Amino acid sequence: MTPMSPEQELQRATRARQILDDDLFREAVAAIEQALLRGIQQSAFSDDKLREKLCQRYSLLQDLLGQFRTHIESGMLAEEQIRQRTVSERMQAAWGNLRGNP
Repeated sequence: MTPMSPEQELQRATRARQILDDDLFREAVAAIEQALLRGIQQSAFSDDKLREKLCQRYSLLQDLLGQFRTHIESGMLAEEQIRQRTVSERMQAAWGNLRGNP
């Protein structure tokens, strides 16, 4: 994967936040999570294979959500980079104006 600009990271973070905040997505995740946990709790003690499969699926669901959160965190860092770059550019422009360079 090619590196992204801070602006691209920020766009991905915005999309990730929109997805995680979407009511339909949240309902779907909650339903899947509840079904998996219920399956784990209700599986027979001797059914190791079923419990292991359900636990793996639960872990995958958490990994998916974690990826969205990672995009959001990367976007927060990108936003800070953009802010710092903007401040730096304004300071350089002000310094150039003070020195007589437009």
